[in-house]
Amino acid sequence: AIACGMPALDGAIEDVALGSDGAFQLGVIGGTAPQGICGSGLVDLLSELLRTGRMNSMGRFEDTGSRITVDAARDIFFLESDVNELAQAKGANVAGLQVVCNTYGIDFDEIDVFYLAGGFGRHLKVEASRRIGLIPNLPDSRIVQVGNAAIEGASIALLSRSRRRELEELVTRVEHCRLETHPSFFDYFVEGCQFKAV
Repeated sequence: AIACGMPALDGAIEDVALGSDGAFQLGVIGGTAPQGICGSGLVDLLSELLRTGRMNSMGRFEDTGSRITVDAARDIFFLESDVNELAQAKGANVAGLQVVCNTYGIDFDEIDVFYLAGGFGRHLKVEASRRIGLIPNLPDSRIVQVGNAAIEGASIALLSRSRRRELEELVTRVEHCRLETHPSFFDYFVEGCQFKAV
């Protein structure tokens, strides 16, 4: 668990920028006083720490001990142990992408369109996500943030018989890719735990 983490609700820090003076500029959902940091805010925070050299690619803080204060007045902070938790989640995500691409014999730069779905995917800053290696280092033109794709798909299936048949046929071609049995999964995971563009 992230020490000051919280869901994307009012009071959650969702945007983080580090000024040249080293002070944090925070965007908070609902425009209220910050209470914690949600997922998109954590991606921003990692990206800004990396960009400004306050964190290295291994996730270690430079010259600040093991704690960074994000908002002193409200005691909102970020720990090196939080970075470790996020590195493992990111590493698993990157390993999954690597295994799928390897299985189909393609490299990341051969992906025509990379979709980011769900509320989290819709609110991610693409540049920050690329900087920390959460998503492939593709140009903006090939990354599409679609929001709630499940509701969109359900609506399509309910409103159009022909599109529903098309979806039903597509589902029969889906293949299960077992990530953990891939011979390079662990190597991909370890590499994916680092905070660098992939």
